[in-house]
Amino acid sequence: MLTVDRLAQILDEMIPKEYSEPWDNDGRMVIPDGSAPVQSVTVALDATTEAIKAAAAEGSNVIVTHHPLVFEPMKSVDTADAVGRRVAMCIRNGVAVLSYHTRLDSMPGGVNDCLAEAIGLAEAEPFLPFGRIGSLGRAVPFAAFADDISDRLGEKPMFAVARGGDVRRIALVSGGGKGFVRAAYDAGADTYLTGEASHAAFIEAAELGMNMICMTHHATERVVLPALCDMIGDTGAQVALFDFDRENEYGI
Repeated sequence: MLTVDRLAQILDEMIPKEYSEPWDNDGRMVIPDGSAPVQSVTVALDATTEAIKAAAAEGSNVIVTHHPLVFEPMKSVDTADAVGRRVAMCIRNGVAVLSYHTRLDSMPGGVNDCLAEAIGLAEAEPFLPFGRIGSLGRAVPFAAFADDISDRLGEKPMFAVARGGDVRRIALVSGGGKGFVRAAYDAGADTYLTGEASHAAFIEAAELGMNMICMTHHATERVVLPALCDMIGDTGAQVALFDFDRENEYGI
């Protein structure tokens, strides 16, 4: 019988803790009953209220996410707090939450490998502990590249800097990668792709003469969800994918 505790143990073997950054908090987030049999698993980027409702409605008693539900230390579980409210909601509904954050970013076959594959990078190699760098195998005009990855990732860029000419060699960091512009440049990339950045990062890219594209955090990380579903399916558990919906989550 596959219990919640056993599922967590198997996923720790599949997604090893050794890949986690020292500052990270991931793994077991909320465990109402570790001995409970796994009914089914809902996979989501975040354990939002909408995701928890969907899991409960589907009869799932486990949610597996990329982003940790509990990241900062909690001194209390208070339903007036955005995190405490969701923790309490999970406990009331008997829903466990397991999260795999920077270890899933860094590991082979994880978020950044999935992103590299999604945008068509050939022979992507590790860049920093978690990012990837590789070539398109041809020169592509920057505007055409931006249009292409918008189609591939299903969202338009939030911001772009076109200072590096044609796109040939790309460094990427999924999610929040504002601090790695110089590292991308030093690694020989003419284009840097990430999911979240700052005004200062765009200026830095422009001053270095490098292209930069900032998609959305969600667009650069949702690419791993099918792979995460496959991993969990290999345990024998039933799996359902809950994908982020901007209108339902944000009302826009």
